[in-house]
Amino acid sequence: MNVALITIGDEVLIGQIINGNAAWIADVVTRIGCRVVEHCTVADQAPQLTQTLDRLRDTCDVLLLTGGLGPTHDDITKPVLADYFNDVLVESDEWMSHLHIWMAARGREVTQRNAGQALVPSTARVLTNPIGTAPGILFERDDVIVVAMPGVPDEMKGIMRDHVVPLLEDRIREQGAECTQYYTMLTTGIAESSLADLIGEPSEFLGSSTLAFLPNYQGVRLRIGVTAADHHDRERERMRIASILRERAGRFIFGHDDQTLSEAVGLHLKERNETIAVAESCTGGLLGAAFTDVPGSSAWFHGGVLTYTNEAKVRELGVSQTDLNNVGAVSEEVAYQMANGVRLKFGTTYGIGITGVAGPDGGSKDKPVGTVWISVVGPVDHITIKHSFGNNRRINRERSVGAALGMLWKIVR
Repeated sequence: MNVALITIGDEVLIGQIINGNAAWIADVVTRIGCRVVEHCTVADQAPQLTQTLDRLRDTCDVLLLTGGLGPTHDDITKPVLADYFNDVLVESDEWMSHLHIWMAARGREVTQRNAGQALVPSTARVLTNPIGTAPGILFERDDVIVVAMPGVPDEMKGIMRDHVVPLLEDRIREQGAECTQYYTMLTTGIAESSLADLIGEPSEFLGSSTLAFLPNYQGVRLRIGVTAADHHDRERERMRIASILRERAGRFIFGHDDQTLSEAVGLHLKERNETIAVAESCTGGLLGAAFTDVPGSSAWFHGGVLTYTNEAKVRELGVSQTDLNNVGAVSEEVAYQMANGVRLKFGTTYGIGITGVAGPDGGSKDKPVGTVWISVVGPVDHITIKHSFGNNRRINRERSVGAALGMLWKIVR
């Protein structure tokens, strides 16, 4: 099933907004077995959208549109689609009722402009959007599905999950055609080249399937691509390949698909009835944010301290002023004392301390930009490691968080 993604909006076209919607949609539909053949972005201009629809309908089974469903003059998607399919806009009683309920819950009334959100093409299927005022709309003409969704990411994702994905899954099953699905295994603590050496020659066990190595700041993703007409055949092949990868690299695999390293760490901490607190300097709270991104993390993450100055390190964590004077803030001694200090302060099982030179300035011959010390202290033992990253401040901070999570995962897994 060939899918094309059409993003509508000048703000995306001129680079004011990064097109995260297209990346998310492409990932979701690819996982269920669709083949994404094109991404395109068009301006808020009716002729451009019409020309794009004409071109893509000839080669695609599904067109997924985002953007242009709002209540202002530059929101063109509904009227363009109505004209394109020789339809007219009519008021949906169901959606007007939703608008009144939605507005009343926020202490507001439905204005004339808001009421325009209830206008939908008469022959389109209305796709409910429980968290917004713009519904999705779906046309099906000549075996081509055309879906328009809001550009607001959370609203689009809700419509995709509730309506679009189930529909596409049903169509894929009905067609019984051969398709490719992708599955991802997640690793940490090993470089891409070392992981490739550990796994060996993929052609020896892949058959017609594929394997890709995709590195990021927290590790390397192993993306398995399996092609078959039957879902059960795809699942058997996936399990066979995953078993081989676990045999060869299992000690570095922490999860699969969308799972994050902080989620994996949290699961192990919860299972062991253990807790963690963090002391951060150069990462500025990013590690704590990674933990609090996980729903339910209060069961195992007790809190953190952001100690950016030497004075704060001494006052909040009991770091030795003598060590700060003698070896400096970016050192093994200070990282350990930060981790141990925050552990004692919060009464947790483990403490993590991060101190480093994120850049772009502040480095020296002995401690160049990118030097980061990370320490994990537990009730019995501790580990403190020096990391040498690069010159980019943002990347250094993200890599520091990934390294800290990887160190903790090795301890608690």
